[in-house]
Amino acid sequence: MNDAQNPLDGNGSVSSKEGTRSKPVLRDTAYRKFMDYLLSGQLKPGRLVSQRELCEAIGASIGAMREALKRLEAEKVITLIPQRGVMVREPSEKEINDIYEIRKIFEVHAVRVFAVTGDLQKIAEIKAQTKEAIEGKAETRQELGLLSRERSLVDDQLHQLIIGALNNTTLDEMFDRLQVLVSVSRLSVQPRFMDSLPGLNEHLEIIEALENRDKEAAETLMSVHLEKGRRRAVGLD
Repeated sequence: MNDAQNPLDGNGSVSSKEGTRSKPVLRDTAYRKFMDYLLSGQLKPGRLVSQRELCEAIGASIGAMREALKRLEAEKVITLIPQRGVMVREPSEKEINDIYEIRKIFEVHAVRVFAVTGDLQKIAEIKAQTKEAIEGKAETRQELGLLSRERSLVDDQLHQLIIGALNNTTLDEMFDRLQVLVSVSRLSVQPRFMDSLPGLNEHLEIIEALENRDKEAAETLMSVHLEKGRRRAVGLD
């Protein structure tokens, strides 16, 4: 296949050396850099960019970028458009609803388990980080973007910790893929997350129930939290 025919090349100009299969470590680095770039708000859903642009923006080789994009397309984060480039997908309302339905099945069970056997020291650390993120201030647009990213990371930590309590590798991998799509869906409603911070305040209620080893309260609060998160993600609240 020549360069002009390569459906993974955004602009059809790749040398034979660059076209060789990238090493996994370079591919994984390119993947992480792409996600950081995307979730920082610098790449919006629906925008079309070439692979060359992405490589220059995140500092990755074309070979590593191409391999990372294959994974991102499989995860339904992006769509590869032959001869044109890369477009970040905006998850449909049905996809978001499906994601949260699966999360409810996993996380309501996991939080009940964590309330009984979970590490309260780690919960205390996340509680402190959550309060700090809620109280964070930003004056410039750039600072606001960084603060939003920090809050998203703190948000994810609690869910990852709770899922991790089940000690199920397959579930961990599935949850990571779901979280990627949830993070992408946030991009279109990001100001809502930044201004009202509903999710993090709901986390504090869940954390209090966990600290009290109250599995019934933790289960109820997690269920309510995920339903509210679903509504926010599709723009209903």
